Amino acid sequence: LKPLKPVGPLLPAAIRPACAMAAVVPIANGGEPWRRSWSAARLALQVLGRQQHWLSFAMGGLCIAFARRLVEVWRRARRARAELEWRRHADFSEIQACLLSTEHLESLGRVEKRTLFVKQISEVFRNEYILARVLEAAQKSVETGDPMMMVHLSPEDKWHVLNTCTNHISSCLAPHHVFFNEARRTKSYYKSAWYCFTLTCNQNSSAGRGLITPFRPADVGDCGCLRIRIVLGSEQELRDITAGVVSRPENGMFNGRHDNRWQVFQRFADLFARQLCRMSETRHSPTKRFGHKKVASQVRLHNFIGETAPVEITPEDNAILRIHIPFPSSSGRDEPEEEGHEKSTMDVVLFE
Repeated sequence: LKPLKPVGPLLPAAIRPACAMAAVVPIANGGEPWRRSWSAARLALQVLGRQQHWLSFAMGGLCIAFARRLVEVWRRARRARAELEWRRHADFSEIQACLLSTEHLESLGRVEKRTLFVKQISEVFRNEYILARVLEAAQKSVETGDPMMMVHLSPEDKWHVLNTCTNHISSCLAPHHVFFNEARRTKSYYKSAWYCFTLTCNQNSSAGRGLITPFRPADVGDCGCLRIRIVLGSEQELRDITAGVVSRPENGMFNGRHDNRWQVFQRFADLFARQLCRMSETRHSPTKRFGHKKVASQVRLHNFIGETAPVEITPEDNAILRIHIPFPSSSGRDEPEEEGHEKSTMDVVLFE
């Protein structure tokens, strides 16, 4: 008979001492029957150890199958949620930066929206904590119906969120910053302007495909997408809206979708005016129209703003931020401006 392999490693630690004592007994008595009994016992224990080995292998296979099943169920739930959000026209996985303009507001009743970039929101906000706070603020903005989601963040989080967005917006204009900087030393046609931006989260529920397909109207699913947006607006246009130089056209808006954009722009202008100084509770509503030859810099905002400074910081304070944007122009920086325009500085502190 071939010698049997040692079964020590296959045996539980609790019975190994007993097996060692059993191996000494046949030698001490010197009998053959004891030797045969010990060989049979070793064989039984070896078989038992192999059965335990196969039992462990089977349990491992069951655990792997169960884990695969859990992963499959999680993936199905994730696909179902993605499909539900797609049907609801909601997408919080991306963030869109866009420019709002009142260029055609008076003539066509349109508020133009131009997309600057669309990125994964995890690419813009890489920190998991601040990303969770941004998504939480977006959800609160949807629940309250106020598109300005920055009012739901703490003062400290506001600064870091707006500063992060500044870097991404400024990177879109990277070459222009260099060209504008060199315009101080050489003749150049680069100028600069001040813009403001904030973060919004809303869904435009009005239809807007009629202009593209007038004879094939869309179904009830014709609505905008619920997503987080970095809304950029010219500081001059915000001043015009606040001063009443620019207002809703008398003939109405182009359609409901542009009316919704105008409401967002008005809310943006309210935050801009509040950032300048405290709004008086007894002030008159800035609905008076001024002549087209005047601009908002000539219509002093203190006509509509109280004299007292804010006593305490409210959620609506520090919800916007300014950004310097250089641009190529058809005239030089040293050439005289057009008649009727007052040349004055527009720099104001909008965030402290």
